[in-house]
Amino acid sequence: MASTIRAWRVTGLVAVAALLMTACGIRARRPTSDASRGTLITAQEVEDSGARTIWEALQRTVKYTQFTQNSRGTPLRIRRRGPSTILLFEDIPIYIDNVRVHDIRVLDQIPAREIERIQVLNGIDATTYYGTNATDGVILIFTRTG
Repeated sequence: MASTIRAWRVTGLVAVAALLMTACGIRARRPTSDASRGTLITAQEVEDSGARTIWEALQRTVKYTQFTQNSRGTPLRIRRRGPSTILLFEDIPIYIDNVRVHDIRVLDQIPAREIERIQVLNGIDATTYYGTNATDGVILIFTRTG
């Protein structure tokens, strides 16, 4: 009996918390469905581009984006072309299999043949799912191995 009362109490607290969060405009982030939003780049398009690494695949297939590298070819930044925020320039967040990539030099070490698809979200869709740090969009990379 006591465990049933505790279960109802926890369920009630969760319901109240969900109601308060909804009233404040806060909602849980859901991963985007595979091809429902943005631009989808398939593994075949990546293969047709002749890219050897994910970095090269992004450079050859993602439009309206500026890729910066140093004199040795090491990746430095990925930005949307032109200033788009009050900060003028922000790097586009990149996720590989739903894990945020903070050091984009990793992209030059992963073979392009590992890519299953690339999904590029525009600013509106990106901020809906990934918050205000994604005003320039988000690049989602899905690998064959996951």
